[in-house]
Amino acid sequence: MSHKRFTPVKTSARAQFHRRVRNINQQTSEPTTVQEIVRFCICILLIFAGIVGLPTAIAHIFHRGPMPDITAWLHTSDAKINVRVYDTVTSSSSNMALNTYILDVLAAECTPSTPLQSLEAAAVATRTYAVRALDKESTGSSYAASHGADVTDDGQLDLPLASASDIEDEYPDTAFQFLSQIKAAIETTDGLVLTYKQQPILAFMFDLSPGMTRSGQTALHQNLPYLKAISCPDDKADPDRVATNRFESREVAQVFSAADIQLAKLQMDRLKDGFVSTVTYQNHTLSGTDFANQLHLPSADFTWKVDGDTLVITSYGRGTDIGMSLHEADVMATKGDSWKMIVSHFYPSAKVQVDGAVMPAKTS
Repeated sequence: MSHKRFTPVKTSARAQFHRRVRNINQQTSEPTTVQEIVRFCICILLIFAGIVGLPTAIAHIFHRGPMPDITAWLHTSDAKINVRVYDTVTSSSSNMALNTYILDVLAAECTPSTPLQSLEAAAVATRTYAVRALDKESTGSSYAASHGADVTDDGQLDLPLASASDIEDEYPDTAFQFLSQIKAAIETTDGLVLTYKQQPILAFMFDLSPGMTRSGQTALHQNLPYLKAISCPDDKADPDRVATNRFESREVAQVFSAADIQLAKLQMDRLKDGFVSTVTYQNHTLSGTDFANQLHLPSADFTWKVDGDTLVITSYGRGTDIGMSLHEADVMATKGDSWKMIVSHFYPSAKVQVDGAVMPAKTS
């Protein structure tokens, strides 16, 4: 996304100030009266008020909210922890303060309409995900580790990221309020993570379930008490949970690196929870997730039917369906549930602890 260049006003208050000083210096031959000195001091005060006060006043008028406390943001415990992030576009790794990492993830995963309590729950989950990745003894992102990083910026591999400029382009009228709200959620939950047996949990989250989240046993083949199948009635009632897409045979053939394909010979294996485990064409087998990703399907929970030379695919939910449904969390928040109630609902058996108590921090 493009960045807008800032173009200064041609005749600024600062320029007027320097011009006035220059004119006074040129008038050394004229006698300086007390009245002229007073007028000069008043001008300086007015110029200073314009430089400092006017931008703040404009910000208050347009943003209709308090100016962020930058000092508090820089002195949180999150700000003292670095996460090494691998950029999959530039193929480079860089350090990012944990609070900034959480900010960018929530900016990508949430919207300006997300309630504060839901943002707080998502902040705790994201912090937990990052802190677990920092623990080299945990099963973090092997792809990130292979590039000397803790996590990647790829939403298919880890959690997606969106910069402040991305948000300003996406939500030009509400970007300030949105980012301020996210920062407030991060500061409120500063340093808090979810643990099980004194270890950070796999705090996955996703957009929208088909009506029920997946258990760790089904999705990951691990019996994790904090990743149970959780009912999401508000997700189930949302019409957006179902999406239908049509693909020509040549598009499906590209998925299997084939010149042509007979759609009727496609085969799939589905798990008990509806998610597709594998898709096979002749001797070529893909995981359901890879097949869904290559066709840009919203979920690997899908069915299909062949309509002539077209494959009609119906998908249910959006995302991995593991952990916390952000849509269901939003609805819970609007009903008055706190962030602690939300994370307890989606991650049963998990405890809230300070991150420093469960692993050594990576300090800057």
